[in-house]
Amino acid sequence: MVTANDTHAPHRPIRWTLAARALVGLARDTQRTDHVFTIISALTGDSFERTFCEFRETPHGKRLLLEKPSLALALADTTRLRALPEGTLGRAYVRFMDAGKLTSDGLVGAQEARIDPNAELEYDADRQYVSDRLRDMHDLWHVLTDYGSDDTGEIANLWFSVGQFGNPGMAFIAFFGVLDGCVGAAVSWPRYCFNAYLRGRHAKRLVSEPIEDMLELPIDEARARLGIALTRDVHPEGIRRGDRKERALGALAA
Repeated sequence: MVTANDTHAPHRPIRWTLAARALVGLARDTQRTDHVFTIISALTGDSFERTFCEFRETPHGKRLLLEKPSLALALADTTRLRALPEGTLGRAYVRFMDAGKLTSDGLVGAQEARIDPNAELEYDADRQYVSDRLRDMHDLWHVLTDYGSDDTGEIANLWFSVGQFGNPGMAFIAFFGVLDGCVGAAVSWPRYCFNAYLRGRHAKRLVSEPIEDMLELPIDEARARLGIALTRDVHPEGIRRGDRKERALGALAA
């Protein structure tokens, strides 16, 4: 095990064969989030280490590593979130979760069910904190970007995530998501995904921002603090909706 004082964590090799098998499984059932985590684990390589090193150099990141507030616990307190005023980030988050019949610990279970070729390479406490934080933020990013929980929204959110920290595993899934778009979106769907990528790239690095302190803020104020461009500016044609099994991946919502 390495410590936060070490310059680098152990090298994590790329496992293309494992990623390809998991991609086939994901294509058969897009609800199998464990396949997503398997692909990310197989292809992450050293990209997480770069994210961690950037995280610990930011002012907020340094404080977060020192105090280690639990974003997971804040998001699991649905009683408090439901009591927040309409229009706040926390209220919008719990509505998103309710609509999709999602739970804040669902991603934890999916991550634990993945095949991790680097399971023997343990993270130290600081790296594990950042890794968990990235996982726990996933659904909040959907809310902040307006990308839905359907297959179209997941691909757009992945492109936003690639813009945030360039994870090869996420890019691998997102690339095939572009290729798999419905016939009617042959041109506009790739452009939509590219704009989602640029949106993530131009925003602040969300993992190192104190987002647990923003749940009570109006959602547009939270977006402004995080540097997330408004949906109407990024996607003036509107948000796309649709699932792969209905051959509507990337379709423009009516």
